Amino acid sequence: MNAGDKQQLKRVLKENEILKAKLARSEAAVDILGKASALLDAMAKSAAETEPKLPEPEPGRPEWLMPKSGKTSP
Repeated sequence: MNAGDKQQLKRVLKENEILKAKLARSEAAVDILGKASALLDAMAKSAAETEPKLPEPEPGRPEWLMPKSGKTSP
């Protein structure tokens, strides 16, 4: 192996280490994003299950006269 080959080998090994580190960071980011997605999905399902049901408007009463959620009727 001549000096040029040794230099190229050294450069390729260094590049390989850099790429391995970049891959590890990317894999960690994908893992974190997957966990965040699962958490947000669970929160959305939980919120949908606990959302209060509002009564249907009374016949003949305009919708704008209906009480809003969280407020008492007059």
